[in-house]
Amino acid sequence: MEMIMPAANQLDPTTSVAHLLGYRVKKGREVLGWTQAQLAAKIPTKQNRISQIENATDPPSLRMTQQLDAILGLNGTLVELWHFVGMSGFQDYAQTFLQRQQSARTIHEFSLTVPGLLQTAEYANAIMSLGVPDGSRDLADSVARRMERQEIFEREEPPWLWVLLDETALNRVQGSVETMAAQIEHLLTSMQRPFINIQVLPATKPCIPGSFSLLTMPDGERAAYSEGFNTGAFFEEPGNVDNWQRIYDRLHSDALGTNESAELMRNALEKHR
Repeated sequence: MEMIMPAANQLDPTTSVAHLLGYRVKKGREVLGWTQAQLAAKIPTKQNRISQIENATDPPSLRMTQQLDAILGLNGTLVELWHFVGMSGFQDYAQTFLQRQQSARTIHEFSLTVPGLLQTAEYANAIMSLGVPDGSRDLADSVARRMERQEIFEREEPPWLWVLLDETALNRVQGSVETMAAQIEHLLTSMQRPFINIQVLPATKPCIPGSFSLLTMPDGERAAYSEGFNTGAFFEEPGNVDNWQRIYDRLHSDALGTNESAELMRNALEKHR
């Protein structure tokens, strides 16, 4: 079934490839007379996920695109569009990662700094201020949004978070020694929650020059996100995700246990007081 696209002069000038993909999903669904809930049940996924795809707020993974293509009978046109979404500048990988993180079932992270989900506002401000002018309104807004994302731990079923933290993150002063002391105290408090685990990778052990996250979604789909200063990449292909999983496992094998990690944090806390 070949869907007829609107004429070029009917499209919003800001329309992206992701919007075109969402348009095809919506029109394909409507041709079959299905609601978003009915289409979601056939994948299966949540109705909200179909809404995100149709509105281009969070494009589908390749696997889900293939499912939608087959279910809607679109003969590979969605998959073809998906590859353009990934190649074009329309895809904001950091935004995609943060959106997926909010609904993830499990989150595994390796980080050279305290990861955003465990940062205090003062620590986040110190980290983020390195790239923006002092007193910037954008900085205040960014810090506020980062704090809001931590509300996922207040859900009835919070995600399982397992963090591998490089030891240097405990010793390098971000902002001030007071900021660092409060941040480490927050880490120790967070470790008391049954769904948050933190292990420290000793500075004497090898690590990679960047941070990354692994996400497992409620439907079992997995993704990875790697990040450096002012850059990032989002991965959904199983082979790429498996490669990041192997790196995580190797780092994990060198990390201290949770009790030893907590003791190292307490020692670092005393140095900042």
